[in-house]
Amino acid sequence: MKVVRTRRGARLVQGGAVLSEILARPGPTDTLFDLLATLVARLAPGPRVGLLGFAGGGVVAPIRALGFGGPLEAVDLSLEAVPLFKELSRTWCGRVRVHKQEACSWLRGQPRFDLLLEDLSIEGPEGETKPPATWTRLPRLMRRRLGTRGIAIVNLLPVPGMSWSLLTEAVSAPFEDCLVVELTDYENRVLVLGGELPAARELGRDLRDRLRGLGSDQADKVRVRQGRSPRQRSGSRGGKKGRSAR
Repeated sequence: MKVVRTRRGARLVQGGAVLSEILARPGPTDTLFDLLATLVARLAPGPRVGLLGFAGGGVVAPIRALGFGGPLEAVDLSLEAVPLFKELSRTWCGRVRVHKQEACSWLRGQPRFDLLLEDLSIEGPEGETKPPATWTRLPRLMRRRLGTRGIAIVNLLPVPGMSWSLLTEAVSAPFEDCLVVELTDYENRVLVLGGELPAARELGRDLRDRLRGLGSDQADKVRVRQGRSPRQRSGSRGGKKGRSAR
């Protein structure tokens, strides 16, 4: 992992992918992290938010700039970048606790969350990709650790040998509803999962408005569409293409 100091803070880069944009003050990163942060601030039904995958905490600056002040509990296998995050943001980041542990093991021991952001990645032969647990064990575990109105947000990356359709089905299977959010500059697909989601058009309009308010250059690049999980299909309800690993 390479640390690149920037005018506004620092950037973590690995294998050509940006793992984190760490800012020295709250504000937009002008990257995919702004979208993830805006989804958290818009959709969290309560203050308890868990971050599965942290790296350098790239979502924290836009989350705080958007006015979400709740505690953030995070987990990652590596805490290598945490000292840099603290150096740049300790005066304004609020309560952020980062635990060194495997995500599934950590989540099993936690009380229920209002929202979970899953942003885990590993380096694969073709660049950053998703660990196998993120489409096998973790989706069901996330559903169990969410409250009745809880929301899961999952940052998907390409997985060799799996189509987007199969990957989306595997991750969304335990949830009642699924929205797919994309940015035109990124190949990532972000899934919004839960039981009471807004309509795709409504969420898309709201995200664009909030991103403009944040000052992010991603505001006009957001597209939201309805996804369908296996539970829905069975009738049960309750220019450049970049890659961002986190």
